[in-house]
This record gives sequence, structure tokens and C-alpha cells, in this order.
Amino acid sequence: MPKRNRKTLLLLVFLGLIIYLYGFTFYHPNVRASENYQIRMLHNTNIALYNGPGAARKCIIAMTKCFEWMGCNVINITGDDIIGGGLDDFDVLAWPGGDYVSYWELGLEGKIKIQNFISKGGGYFGICAGAWYASDYMIWKADPVFPPPTYKIEGDQLNLDLFSGVAVGPIEEITPFYTGNMTRIDIINHTHPITKSMPNYMQIVYIGGPELIPYEDANVSILGTYSATETPAIVAFEYGNGRVFLSGPHAEFEEDSERDGIPINYTIERSDEGSDWPLLLEAMKWIAKITDLTISSFGLIEIFSIGIITELALIWHLTRKKL
Repeated sequence: MPKRNRKTLLLLVFLGLIIYLYGFTFYHPNVRASENYQIRMLHNTNIALYNGPGAARKCIIAMTKCFEWMGCNVINITGDDIIGGGLDDFDVLAWPGGDYVSYWELGLEGKIKIQNFISKGGGYFGICAGAWYASDYMIWKADPVFPPPTYKIEGDQLNLDLFSGVAVGPIEEITPFYTGNMTRIDIINHTHPITKSMPNYMQIVYIGGPELIPYEDANVSILGTYSATETPAIVAFEYGNGRVFLSGPHAEFEEDSERDGIPINYTIERSDEGSDWPLLLEAMKWIAKITDLTISSFGLIEIFSIGIITELALIWHLTRKKL
């Protein structure tokens, strides 16, 4: 066999091995992917980020930076977009912190649009006010002029009613009303896909988020609790064919860097112990149902790769027999 042909065959075999090993490492469910590979899983995920009345500018910036870091496609939308059917082209609706009372401006029509979007298979990702807004019932303890009975009426009519439970706050045991501080979140569920790889606790910024207390008959996974009160801080659950992730504390803010687009506040962010973005990455993978897609695609990749290698080995064998 000519020397040139031998080199070509060797090169083809080498490339085949690379393809197979890449497919195995990236898609095999028993191999833990690196952070970069996990991010690549989300590159086709389209996120609608609410940026209308009530949405806090810093929360919009930080969530956008976080989602872009994940590799997602992020588009800002308004209440009018939602009412006009603008969620049809998205996988996940993300709702930021801010003034959740202003979120009621979407009215019943917007509420129904969001409920239908999630029920049909979409995801909802809510932080702080986004978690308040998603709840069935709320109690805002800092404002005695606006008592729980009034909130109950407004909540029944205009809250999203995704979370079967009560949102209660702000939490004075963590920080005085209308202020912010770092707080310890204990991860209590290490069997759920979102938190199975998380540490036992995390330090996350708290700025008026709710305790998320499920009703007794609610099918809700409590992932993390406030260490100060031992009450639910982070939850996840299914809604129809869709999935919902809610967090009272602001895990989108990066306390030890400015990659979230927000200058470091050394007054508040003095006790951080690492990035919280990996938690949000796992949450996005779960609500976007990335795991199901990657496992199902593994079989195709593996078969294709094995086929290439087998074919190249056969060609090599037959070629050697002719020598």
C-alpha cells in the first residue's frame, strides 16, 4: 500500500476516535460534563425576559448577563408582547425582581397567557418579585397600610397562581425592611436535578424576597431554606407540562465580580463564598428540559460515531489484506 494512503487512513481513524470520545464525554449520562459543556447544552434555549413596568434595572442587567453566560438567547419583552402572543417563540419566561404590584398591570389576560404558556410546556424562572408574582397568596409584612386581606383579593385576581402556597416577607430576621444583606441558604434537597451537585449551603444576596411556603397538598420540591428562619427560600415544581423555578434571594448577582454588569457593593457583599450562577445554570437546564434532550440524543451520536470507527477499521483491515 502506498505510504500516502497509509497516512490518510491513519488520519481518518484518528478523527473517528476523536468524534466518538467527544460524543461520549458530552452526552453520556454517567459522565459529569464540565461547566463549558453544560453551557453548550443551552445554546438553543430562547428566554423571554420581562422588562416592563416594575422590573428593576439592576435585576434585568444581572439576569441578562447570567443567561448570556449560559449561552442562552435572551430577548426583552413587555406585557403588551405577552398579551399579543409573544411567548410562542420562547422556551422560558424569566421574571426579575422589582415592584411586583406593578406586575399586576398585565391583568387577567396577561395572567392567562402566561399560565397557558407554562402549562403547554414552557418554563418560568422567577427571582424575588418574580417569585412573589408567581404565588397564589402573599403577605407583605413591611406595610401595615396594605394588610393581608387586600393582598388576598389582589392575589386571587392578578397573581399568576403558579405556586400553590403563600409568599411571606420581607424577612426581618435577615435584614431590616427595605434593605439588603447577604444571607445563608441551606441546600436541603440533594436528590433534585437542580441541587444534587450544589454544596450544603450558599451565601446569596437577600433584598426583600419571600418565604415560599407550600400548601400541605402542594407537589412542590423545597430545594433551599433560609438559615435564619428555616423556611423555604428556593422551590421547583411542575405546572401542567411545564416547569417552574422560584428563588426568594437574588442568585443572579455575582458578589465577587462585576461580570453580572453591576458594580460590587462591598457594604452588602462582604461575606460571599463563591458564585451562585451554577445553581441558576442547573435550574435553567431543568426547566428547559435539557437533560431529556441530551440523553435521547446520546444514542444517535454514539451509534453514528461507532459506525464511523467500525467502517474505518474495516477499510484498514481489508487494505492490509491486499498488501
